Amino acid sequence: IDSNCKPPGPAYVALGEMPNIKAPEVLEMDDRGDEVHMRVRYAFDGHLPPAARRVLDPDKITWVNEAVVRRSDHVTEFRMIPEFYEKRLTCQGRYRFEELGPDATEQVLEGDLIVRYPLVGPLVERAIILGMRQHLTEEARVIERRFAQG
Repeated sequence: IDSNCKPPGPAYVALGEMPNIKAPEVLEMDDRGDEVHMRVRYAFDGHLPPAARRVLDPDKITWVNEAVVRRSDHVTEFRMIPEFYEKRLTCQGRYRFEELGPDATEQVLEGDLIVRYPLVGPLVERAIILGMRQHLTEEARVIERRFAQG
């Protein structure tokens, strides 16, 4: 892990290649030495089953991810802020990168996700967690390809 690496600002455009989200929009990136403060807007761009469409408008599934990246310990603290449905969802946590060897790194995510919707809240939480896992896995692949290209 390189403590001097910078967050991949322009690489966020490459994340538009990922399924189910539009290319993220970097709203702010403030490099303060050991810490980088970022705000990035995401928008859902996938398929919603008809049952989900009854309670969610796919055009309103957008959120801003506020994050503080600490280079010294490879930790990012984040908060996802829905632009719509803000009373229905809260999500915050942290993730860290742990070196597994000279060519391998593991990302460990911890956090709290709460969906406030009668009866289906826990189902939606599980679906979001599954989507987050898939997203992080694909994000790692996109970033790895980006950095391999130089």
